[in-house]
Amino acid sequence: MATKKKKYIDFAGEPPKTLDAFPFYNFTLDEDQLQFANAIWNPEKLIIFCNSPSGTGKTQIAMGVANMLVRYGFYDGIIGVVSPCEEARQGYLPGDITQKSAVYFEPFYQAMIECNMNPDTDISDEAMVNDKNGTAFVKLITHTFTRGSSFRNKVIILDEFQNFAFKDAKKILTRCADDSKIIVIGHDGQCDLEDESQSGFVPYMEHFRGDPRCAICELHTNYRGWVSSHADKLELK
Repeated sequence: MATKKKKYIDFAGEPPKTLDAFPFYNFTLDEDQLQFANAIWNPEKLIIFCNSPSGTGKTQIAMGVANMLVRYGFYDGIIGVVSPCEEARQGYLPGDITQKSAVYFEPFYQAMIECNMNPDTDISDEAMVNDKNGTAFVKLITHTFTRGSSFRNKVIILDEFQNFAFKDAKKILTRCADDSKIIVIGHDGQCDLEDESQSGFVPYMEHFRGDPRCAICELHTNYRGWVSSHADKLELK
């Protein structure tokens, strides 16, 4: 994912059929990244999984295509969901629930900025200032308080899904209606759960595999560089 001169997308025109020759913000996508972006863009795919290492651009691509889908009018908002992993520790952090959760949302903030979005105006905040001003279309939440909710006509990004325990993965996926687009991203090699076998990421990816409404993608190039890539290869025996 090479960075290019800042490029803004004209959302007033006709939406493209595919993203093959379409400018993607500040980046030139490699072949794997373009396949992932097109899978998200494809109206026939309801759920897209991406199991890829750190630094491959999965969060940026997910957020960038989600932004395009909303700006072109296919969906009416983006919901980004993360797992706090250790909810007890989250409870002891200072501030309201938005402030407690903010540390988990940093990858979303960075991805939004890289895709020419403005977190200060685009995100629905606790005081709902941006909602009242009519600028908010992104909601960032942890899975903690989602039971009983329904996600309709949204692009839903489930980030670091390897950190969702199976019961939490089921809880969040069963909130999603079929008029939404679900993007499930993570890496099965970097799980922060105390018992990695409890992760719902791979079991749900395999559960959906083979259904024509599902796409499963992989990204292989770590664009952070050699240190990040080399560190990711070491496994404890």
